[in-house]
Amino acid sequence: MLSQEKNERLTRVGRGTPMGELLRRYWHPVAPVLEIRDRRVMPVRLLGQDLVLFAAQDGRFGLIARQCPHRGADLSYGWVDGSLLRCPYHGWAFDVRGRCGGQPFEEVAGHAGFRDRATVDGYPTASLGGLVWVYLGPEPAPLLPDFEPFSWTQGFVEISITELPCNWFQCHENGVDPVHFEWLHGNWTAVQQDPQTIRRAAEHISVEFDEFEFGFVCGRQIGPGGAGVRPLNASNTVAEGGMLCMWPYTLMTGATVEWRVPIDDCSTLNITRQYSTLPDDIRGPVQDLEAVPYWHGPLTDPSTGRILTGNTLNQDFAAWVGQGVVADRTREHLGRTDSGLTRLRHRFLQEMGRVADGADPAGTVRDQARNQRIALPIYRKSRYTGGITREAYEGLLAWHRSSPFAVDGYPAIQAGRPAHVIGQYEMATRG
Repeated sequence: MLSQEKNERLTRVGRGTPMGELLRRYWHPVAPVLEIRDRRVMPVRLLGQDLVLFAAQDGRFGLIARQCPHRGADLSYGWVDGSLLRCPYHGWAFDVRGRCGGQPFEEVAGHAGFRDRATVDGYPTASLGGLVWVYLGPEPAPLLPDFEPFSWTQGFVEISITELPCNWFQCHENGVDPVHFEWLHGNWTAVQQDPQTIRRAAEHISVEFDEFEFGFVCGRQIGPGGAGVRPLNASNTVAEGGMLCMWPYTLMTGATVEWRVPIDDCSTLNITRQYSTLPDDIRGPVQDLEAVPYWHGPLTDPSTGRILTGNTLNQDFAAWVGQGVVADRTREHLGRTDSGLTRLRHRFLQEMGRVADGADPAGTVRDQARNQRIALPIYRKSRYTGGITREAYEGLLAWHRSSPFAVDGYPAIQAGRPAHVIGQYEMATRG
């Protein structure tokens, strides 16, 4: 168990807190590129700061403080006027870095120079992998890491987003907890599908962890058995690669990348970039990777108010939200299955100290020459980069379709997958 003081250090993300200062040294995904292009303007809350994201007509993205410096109006209700965001109250306008580009009445009255003093905080933005990324920390900003999965083309990519009413860190700890796959995604799924028949997934025999430049590699050994239960990931050693728990809050399994983005101390934006491998008789790319389809997945069943629990991600959501708004780690009883958690917590506490001493935290990239499709130790990577046989694809699809949680006959890692995304996926599988 942890002390209350350490629990606070690990979970609080506001300005001036040790974790808040650490997280501000990283880039954060905040919205799908297509969504902000569709909406043009949207409010963003990140690390406890209220901001507004907008898409200028010249193609750039702006992230600035949400309150207008004139009278404090909410700029997220404004509109894009060329390369500027206009406040709806009196028409003041701001560029993508927060500089005032217009004060209509002041200019008519001959006070145009006043705009130089009416700035708002503005932050760097970038796009990668179909997402808009932002950086809230001190300059000079590090590079946005260009990891290799963002360039894979032998799959269909989609982005799902769900807001969770709980702290980000209990979500991120899931990334060093491989044993939960056996119970949460294996045995619990089997019970939901057929409560009368007791079936068990293959058991974990051991787990291991190793740290690399960008986080942790998780390995596992799984015993025989598990007939009739959703298959787990195969046994793997850390030397072969595995599930990756990466700085600062990323889970990468090859097919799936999840970011547990801290909205504030009490809520998290879960962003998932799902990569569904296509048969190898279809040669990519089948998509524009800067125009990845997106959707917002529901958290609860409207008929019951309970958290949805059929799909893999929804099961995770139920586990994380069930720990409370902020998990009380002073009451835990950790066992051998939790060795990854204790190591992760220790490393975060270390990195807070490094940042306080003026150093870059782990996982920071500043060398432009190496920031090109950075290779990662992902297990069985070739299936994602080269595809799978048509026969293997059809068999996998049939397995997923047998689930009562499939949508219109198609698999979905999360509840709420809309028809238009299913249609795009189906078109991609035909080549």
